[in-house]
Amino acid sequence: MAIPVDVSTRDLLTVEDLRTYFPIRAGLLQRVVAQVKAVDGVSFSIREGETFGLVGESGCGKTTVARTILKLQKATGGSVFFDGEDVLSKRGRDLKALRRNMQIIFQDPYSSLDPRMPVGDIIAEGLYIHGMRDAKQRSSVVQAMLDKVGLNPYHAHRYPHEFSGGQRQRIGIARALALSPRFIVLDEPVSALDVSIQSQILNLLRSLQAEFGFTYLFVAHDLSVVEHISDRVGVMYLGKLVEVTKRSELYANPLHPYTQALLSAIPIPDPRRQRQRITLTGEVPSPVNPPSGCRFHPRCPFVMDICKEVEPPLEQKAEGHWAACHLYTKGQAGVSAARAAGQALPVQPV
Repeated sequence: MAIPVDVSTRDLLTVEDLRTYFPIRAGLLQRVVAQVKAVDGVSFSIREGETFGLVGESGCGKTTVARTILKLQKATGGSVFFDGEDVLSKRGRDLKALRRNMQIIFQDPYSSLDPRMPVGDIIAEGLYIHGMRDAKQRSSVVQAMLDKVGLNPYHAHRYPHEFSGGQRQRIGIARALALSPRFIVLDEPVSALDVSIQSQILNLLRSLQAEFGFTYLFVAHDLSVVEHISDRVGVMYLGKLVEVTKRSELYANPLHPYTQALLSAIPIPDPRRQRQRITLTGEVPSPVNPPSGCRFHPRCPFVMDICKEVEPPLEQKAEGHWAACHLYTKGQAGVSAARAAGQALPVQPV
């Protein structure tokens, strides 16, 4: 089941038990010998008009979640509902019509634009595909989109290689906005840009959301960026969500040990302040053969016997704060067990 949200607001997107596996083939007949479990039972909801941040280490499955939601990647199981419509069951014209309301801004502003097309044609292509046959009307929309993202009208006649990385990402944003979507996936949209350009793009995205009421799924591994733009945050580890809560709550009171370790790695711009760094030992396990029980237990400083055997469910530990950790199971029992083993928790449990 998806995590329930405040009943006073409306869910635009609901993801339930989403699974995306990639087969590994071997032998002369190319039989499937194993599965890469990139996404393995992910559930969450995104409210209309909010920004939901999805974070985690590289390879945790967050981009695969985003691409599967848009049906750019085939799902192995689960369901995705957009405004009450089952996305994964859509085909042909129905899927095409639905995608007008669901757009994506890709991570790499260099490879996401066709180098053989002028910018105006890149932005107008989606308009033509979705039925806008009047060239003057398309040109008018293109000019309006260029203006919205801070580019000039004459840029429509230039090619992508004539722009900087930040300008290319603005072109990608303009292309996504052209169809007036309701939901936009932001797949690490600033990770390939300089820090000064990152702030410009993030401020642009926030101002566009305030003006048009977009709903964002913001995929990133930079927790400082996520804190700046997100309303709620979901933390992923090895194909699963381990914590979901409001942005302010996550940064003030992280519950899952993995979240605590991620937050401890954020640099502090003040040299007079120091943060206690939590160093995780060992390597990230393979998604082909994930550990039994809690997938984080081989690297967890608070591991207990139950962690190695029983997978912790994603449960509500406080109002609006969900975590998948045995430390907070059955009240203080898990915490007491950890302390009995001589371990000190970096934060107080709820």
